[in-house]
Formats: sequence, C-alpha cells, structure tokens
Amino acid sequence: MSTKRQQTVLGFVLAGLILAGGLSEAAAEPVETWSDVSVRSSDAAMLALIDQAFAQSRTFRAMADTVRALDGIVYIEAGHCGHGVRACLVHVMPAGKRRMLRVKVDTRKAAIDLMASIGHELRHTIEVLGDRSVKSGFDLFFFYTREASMRTSGTFETHAAIAAGDAVRKELREHARRLRKE
Repeated sequence: MSTKRQQTVLGFVLAGLILAGGLSEAAAEPVETWSDVSVRSSDAAMLALIDQAFAQSRTFRAMADTVRALDGIVYIEAGHCGHGVRACLVHVMPAGKRRMLRVKVDTRKAAIDLMASIGHELRHTIEVLGDRSVKSGFDLFFFYTREASMRTSGTFETHAAIAAGDAVRKELREHARRLRKE
C-alpha cells in the first residue's frame, strides 16, 4: 500500500473513531508524552503503570527513550508466558521503517514488581532492536540462541535484562521511600 493511501486510510479511521466517540477531541491532538510513540498498551491500568515507571525511574525512562531512538514500538499487554516466567518478549515484526515488538506480562504481582518486569522486558526489546536483522519470531529465537543463556526451563535470559529490572525496582523503591519521608 502506498504511503499516500496509508495516510488516507488512517485519516478515515481516525475520523470514524472521533465521530463514533471512540476518541475524545483531546486524544485526536498530538500528545507530548514518551508513551505515544515507543511503549504502548491497550490496557489503561498497564499504561498507568508504564507512565508511573517512566516518571519514577531514570533507568526505565532511558530504556523507553532508547526504544524510540531505535525506531521501535513496543506493545505491553497482560498475558501468560508459560515456562514459569512472569513476563516475556513474544514477537517482533517489521512495521515500515520501524519494528513492532510484543511483550506479555503476568499482572498478578505487586505494582513495583510489575513495573520492574516491564523494565526487564524493555531491555530485551533494546537488545533485539539493536540487531536490524531480527524481523520475525523465527529471527528472535535464533538471536537469543546466539546472544543469551538458556535456562533449564527452556527460556532465554541476559544479564543486562536482569540488571535493568533490578535497577528499575531499586529506583521505584527509593522513590516510594522519599515520598513516605515527605
């Protein structure tokens, strides 16, 4: 589909949503937040947690900015990963000049732990976005067979993602302590 046609279709879709009440007038205008481009969710509660982590953790903020700089779009959604893990990067696909990545997160945990898990997975998305050849689930699997260690559960892990999740958790806890002292 040509760029002109895509823009026309997008315009009609947005107009239809506005007329149908699917978007408020304010939502149709450009939003000046980090999440409008790089990290998204269809779930309002998940978006609130992402916004909170962005506001309270410099590590999380830096990772979200890196995702944007690498032309990535990350969708964070509630879901189950299996293999005994609470969050996982499940897919990558091309989207024009960008790549879209899908992350699932088990929401049955405390807010700080959930935000740390999202931060952990954001680090994985940066790892993937750093390799332009990763454009499919197949590529994703082989990327991690080269770049990560495999756990006995059959999942892949990197030290950088573990450190990122730990840093986000620590910064969120420090922020909470500062608020209690005030």
